[in-house]
Amino acid sequence: MSDIKRWTILSLLEPGFVENIKECVVFGSAGCEALIHTKDDEVYGLGTNYCCWLGVPSSSFEPIKIDLLCGKRIRKFGYGSGPHLLALSEIGEVFAWGHNSFGQLGLGHNNQHCPTPVLVTGLLTGQKAIHIACGGHHSAALSDRGELFCWGLNSSGQLGIGSTINQDTPRQSNLHHRVIKDVACGHNFTLALTENGEVFAWGYNENGQVGCGNVSTQVSPVLVETLSISNTVISQIACGYAHSLALCDEGRLWVWGSNGCGQLGGNLMRKNLTEPVHTAKDIDRVVEVAATHLCNITVVANKKGKVFMWGNVRGQSITSPVETRFPCVDDAFACFASPAVTFRMTRFENPRQPSLIDAMRVALDDPSSSDIRIVVEGHVIYAHKAILKLRCPYFKSRLGELWSEGSGNQIEISDFSYNTVRAFMHWVYTDELVVDPDDAIGLLELATCYLETSLKVRCETFLRKGICVENAAALYAAGLQFDAPELEDSCYRFCIDHMAAVTQSENFRKLDALAMRHLICRAAKAGIFKK
Repeated sequence: MSDIKRWTILSLLEPGFVENIKECVVFGSAGCEALIHTKDDEVYGLGTNYCCWLGVPSSSFEPIKIDLLCGKRIRKFGYGSGPHLLALSEIGEVFAWGHNSFGQLGLGHNNQHCPTPVLVTGLLTGQKAIHIACGGHHSAALSDRGELFCWGLNSSGQLGIGSTINQDTPRQSNLHHRVIKDVACGHNFTLALTENGEVFAWGYNENGQVGCGNVSTQVSPVLVETLSISNTVISQIACGYAHSLALCDEGRLWVWGSNGCGQLGGNLMRKNLTEPVHTAKDIDRVVEVAATHLCNITVVANKKGKVFMWGNVRGQSITSPVETRFPCVDDAFACFASPAVTFRMTRFENPRQPSLIDAMRVALDDPSSSDIRIVVEGHVIYAHKAILKLRCPYFKSRLGELWSEGSGNQIEISDFSYNTVRAFMHWVYTDELVVDPDDAIGLLELATCYLETSLKVRCETFLRKGICVENAAALYAAGLQFDAPELEDSCYRFCIDHMAAVTQSENFRKLDALAMRHLICRAAKAGIFKK
């Protein structure tokens, strides 16, 4: 979660109002406009009010309630350059308002602006939208059936409908019957990600941002063939103003398009690229990638939670990744993007005084207050009987009448490594998962043995983010052994996409017969071995 103090536009809000904020987007040519969704399901706007999107004639740095969206359970906001604005509700309705000179609101007209939200109908009627995106002056909505609809400015073919005629109502993009799971918009181009990990692109292409090997504008979706030829399965996509990003399921980052500010990284001498290349090779496995159509900055997070950025960083052209000290990618946009805008719906840490969790962190391993020692592999962890009894059913039973072999003030654990037990104790005291990837399987096993369901779920999520060719087989076996179905399924899908490489890995050769038979039989049923 982001630190709200980093966002200038929100700095004048009353503390009581800030505590009620659930999520927010910051947008505008100077980062001086914002939409806020509160915990009690109300929507507010504030800022410079271009195109009268606030529903009042003047700017306001006091929040103004947008009544038509209150109670709609908004799940996502999108913004364009005008700005034009989209809101997606929990039930899949799309609302639009703001600048509309190119029909980007999808309301069937191109009146200059619309001051209040209106439901987008046309081809979206009867559809449940699950995702929305905005480019400079065009809009996109993705349905739960995997169908993509676009509307608005189409001078460069950014709607993907085979022409350059603007559209003031939603039109379905021609994606050759592919099922789409994500969409991202640059200023005047669009990317779509299929359920099979393919990337299609279309629109303005003078900087190579479509990734088709030339600089010709593409009015219909084209497959980014470099990614497909390399047998890369893409899991995330993002667009900057004129550059494109794709993250594969093994954590490699691919980039292409404009590089005038170094936004492609890799010390590429600011040369535009018409085809994807692998970049940021020295920052470990990437798990999150971020960009926005208003900026020329790229921000990523690696598997250790470290945040890196490059490109136009507050007016400086940075051509290789710079490590930040931010806990999340959102804060990098607040402090270094030009303009300082959000790339997604952003949640904030609530301002607070030192909490109970802070005190618990200090109490763990504090010999001055401890009344029991946990001994693992010769290492001592200083703990507190009362906390162990309250937080862990396993320790509660062992510290009670059943602890016949104990010495009263000392517990020896021999079933798990010190690192695993230390990570578990941190969880018991703080509900925080802090574990080295090499110890995560051990922690999953401990959570299973100790019946710690919440920890088990968190371990599954953590392990799923780190699946790669080298560990997919081992993690699949762990999912089977410790009854972790989501981990098992994620590893299975990865193995299907990379079967040749996985079966040649060291961990595959080390699989026990049961796990190997289970994986091969499941793959066979899916037809992976058919010619």
